[in-house]
Amino acid sequence: MAYDEQEKDLMAALQDLTVRFSNYDPPRLRKDGDIVIPLDAVLKKNREAHRNFAEAFSQLMRDDLGPKRSSTWVK
Repeated sequence: MAYDEQEKDLMAALQDLTVRFSNYDPPRLRKDGDIVIPLDAVLKKNREAHRNFAEAFSQLMRDDLGPKRSSTWVK
């Protein structure tokens, strides 16, 4: 089987496969020969927004703890 034919068959098989998974966009063949199956752009944005919120909240909680007391401090 020729390389071009294999590539065409593989892309068709991946296209059929990704149709079953709505979180992914159709596969693309990059110029360097890599095949990319990207995550849906809206889903990717939502994941990034949730991650940013979680990081901000975590930082807020860390900052809210106040200064730590030395273990050698005595009243």
